[in-house]
Amino acid sequence: MRKIIVLVLLLAAGYQGWKHFDGAGHTGFAEVSATELSALATTVKPGEVVMYSTTECEYCAQAKSWLNQNGFAFTECNMTTSRRCEDEFKSYGGIGTPYMVVRGHHMKDGFDSDEFVAALRTG
Repeated sequence: MRKIIVLVLLLAAGYQGWKHFDGAGHTGFAEVSATELSALATTVKPGEVVMYSTTECEYCAQAKSWLNQNGFAFTECNMTTSRRCEDEFKSYGGIGTPYMVVRGHHMKDGFDSDEFVAALRTG
């Protein structure tokens, strides 16, 4: 029974990540130009974006790649290596990774570039 529950949780986490990413590792940016994205990245101060991750999380690696590629500052809190990170993640009610906190906005369903940009604009 325990194996079935773990399998269901892994499948659910995989599905959540899959629905947020296309093959390039991000959702589209129909309404955000590269110039606007770059300008937005300059407004992000250290500590305003925190990503809770695990070492083995493929979707975390994709989100980190997108953030780095677009010049966004962020703090990674890796739960594989830090008990403090794991405790914070649990206190937020997190169930999957990456779990992002963007200027106080909690992205609970993985990384979505559109939601990320919207949180920065309003935060």
